[in-house]
Amino acid sequence: MPPDEPTSEELEEFARPPRQPASIKEIAKRAGVSPTTVSHALSGKRHVAPETAARIRALVPELGYVPYFAARTLQSGRALVIGLVVPDISNQFFGEIALGVEGYANDQDYGVTLCTSQSDPRREKRYFNMLRSGAIDGLIYNASDASWDDALPMIAERFPVVVVDEKVPALGASPLVTSDHRQGGALAGAHLKQLGHRHVAVLSGPRGLASSEDRAAGFREVYPDVFELVGDYSEASGHLLAPLVMQSHPEVTAIFAGNDQMAFGVIAELQSLGFDVPGDVSVIGFDDVDFAARITPSLTTIRQPAIELGKRSAQILLDHVIHGHDLGGRDLTLPVRVVPRDSTAAPRKN
Repeated sequence: MPPDEPTSEELEEFARPPRQPASIKEIAKRAGVSPTTVSHALSGKRHVAPETAARIRALVPELGYVPYFAARTLQSGRALVIGLVVPDISNQFFGEIALGVEGYANDQDYGVTLCTSQSDPRREKRYFNMLRSGAIDGLIYNASDASWDDALPMIAERFPVVVVDEKVPALGASPLVTSDHRQGGALAGAHLKQLGHRHVAVLSGPRGLASSEDRAAGFREVYPDVFELVGDYSEASGHLLAPLVMQSHPEVTAIFAGNDQMAFGVIAELQSLGFDVPGDVSVIGFDDVDFAARITPSLTTIRQPAIELGKRSAQILLDHVIHGHDLGGRDLTLPVRVVPRDSTAAPRKN
C-alpha cells in the first residue's frame, strides 16, 4: 500500500522554522522548580525527588532542550574532544598517562578518545584521520616503536599534536612532554654502585626509541663497560634475557631492566632458575607502576611521574585549542627519582 499522505497539520509543522532549543530556565519555569533543581535532575549529581525528576525529564524532548556539552559543541564549532594514542593500555604506565590526560581534559569540559596502537600503524592512522576530519580537536601521541607513519609530520604542521613520553624525531616541531630518561639511567647506576656492585648488566628497551637509548646511556655514565642486551619493554623479554645474562656472565650481581615490565620478567625467571633476589642478583626497574610495590620482592625502580606527564600534555594541547596559545617552545622534561625497595641489596661477599 502507498504510504499515507501527510496531513495539512503535518505539512504546516514541516514548514515551520526550527525552534530554538529551550534553556534550563525555561524548563524550570514549566516544571515549577528552580534552575538548580533542573540541573541536578539532568546530571544526576544530586538527589531530586523521583516525581520531580520525572516531570523535568519529560519536558526535555517536549521543549527541545540541548544538553550543555552538545550546545557548546554547536556554538564553538569544535568537537570538544581530544585524542590520545598510547601503545598498550594494559601497561599501567600508559594507563596512568591516560588518567592524567583525562583528568585535566575533564576539568576543561573536554572529552578524550583513547586509541591503543599495539604498534599497528593502521590503528594510529584512524586517529590521524579523525584529526583531519575535525572529529577531534587535537592529538596527544605516545609512540609505540621506532617507526612512524610518514604522514605524521604533515599532519602536525596543520593540526595540533603534542608528543608525550617518547621523543619522535619526525615530530620535532611538536611539543614534547617527557621524563628525564638519561637522568633515570644514571640514578639506577648510582644506586647499584652505592650498594657495592661491580659486575652488572643492563637490559635495554628497543633500539631506536629515545627512552631506551637514553636510559642505557645514563647507566653507562656510571658503568661504562656494562654488558647490555636489547629487549622490547615486555615482561616476556625479561624472561628471555635473564638466563642469557647469567649464562654468559655468571659474575653479574645486579641487573638494570629498561622498564618495570621487563624487571618483573627478570625477577620471575631468576627465581625459577634458583637465584635469590636480591641475595644473588639485585634487580632495578624503571617507571614505578603500582604493581612494583606489590610483587615479592618489591621492586626497586626509577619513578616516572606518569599522571603528571599526561596532565601537562593535555594542558599544553588545550591551552592551544581553547586559548590559542602557541605550541612552539613548550617542551617539558620532568625529573625522576629512585624508589628503593627489596629487590636491591649489597652483593654477597664470596
